[in-house]
Amino acid sequence: MKIGRIASPNGGERLGVVTGKAGAEIVLDLEAAAKAKQGSLPFRNTMEALIEGDKRSLSDAQSVLDWAVSRGDPAWTTAERDTQWLIPVKAPGAMICAGRNFGRHKDESLGYWTKQGTTGIHFDFPCGFIQLPQTLVPHRTTVKRPPDVLEFDYEVEVAAVIAKPIERVDAKNALANVFGYTVFNDLSAREWQKKEMRNQMIMLGKNFPGFGPLGPWIVTADEIPDPSKLVVDLKVNGRTLQHESCSDMIFGFPELISFWSKTGLAAGDVIASGTPEGVALHRKPDPFEFYLKPGDVVHAAVEGIGVLETRIA
Repeated sequence: MKIGRIASPNGGERLGVVTGKAGAEIVLDLEAAAKAKQGSLPFRNTMEALIEGDKRSLSDAQSVLDWAVSRGDPAWTTAERDTQWLIPVKAPGAMICAGRNFGRHKDESLGYWTKQGTTGIHFDFPCGFIQLPQTLVPHRTTVKRPPDVLEFDYEVEVAAVIAKPIERVDAKNALANVFGYTVFNDLSAREWQKKEMRNQMIMLGKNFPGFGPLGPWIVTADEIPDPSKLVVDLKVNGRTLQHESCSDMIFGFPELISFWSKTGLAAGDVIASGTPEGVALHRKPDPFEFYLKPGDVVHAAVEGIGVLETRIA
């Protein structure tokens, strides 16, 4: 099921389910259909309640969806292009992003950082950073390039949404704790990131306002039994700059979730995959040809999930 948070006319949220063919999707207002079918949804009309309700709530939502599709009443649907999406999970308590976690991206990064005097990159366990919840923005957001940022980069990623509170889970059981997957564009201020990484840290370079486009929706885990088979793709103004299978991940989602569950993870927390090769920073001969500029339109996509659009101002 493709399901996300959409804006209500009163300023709140409601759940929308995406149906139809790619390019002509429609979004079902789940609560409106439930009222017509049975009087109300059997759970609160929020993503939080859906995740916490686990298989029972998903079964209830699927029942409403199947009934609504069989009826085909346009009063319950909106064209996807006219839908106002919210971020798929409301202010996750934790969003942890893997770094240098695709093999070919690690190689291009190592070449750069060796020239900067870095002694090496080890991979005994996943490395990463925190994405602050207030930086997350939804599908079709316009993100302003900060005035002190010229090296404004893109990074398409897959993000897993955790289904339940977990701590120290084994990798072999980790995927059983995933509610679903969505698309993440890890926007980066490289001049700030480079300065921070010389001090062996990273924070500001990933966390300016709007630097976390996430969405448009979540595809539930039952439709993605093996996330290593997902393919990510990123285009800027229609030009493909990243395209790679998640089979190139050094640590797959089982290992990422298992490792970071040592911190304790909650329902709705997010774990991002890292990005493949092709970022602007490592483009030759001139990365400034590829850095994001006002007027650019970025489409970060994951096959089988969706396309996340971000405009740069």
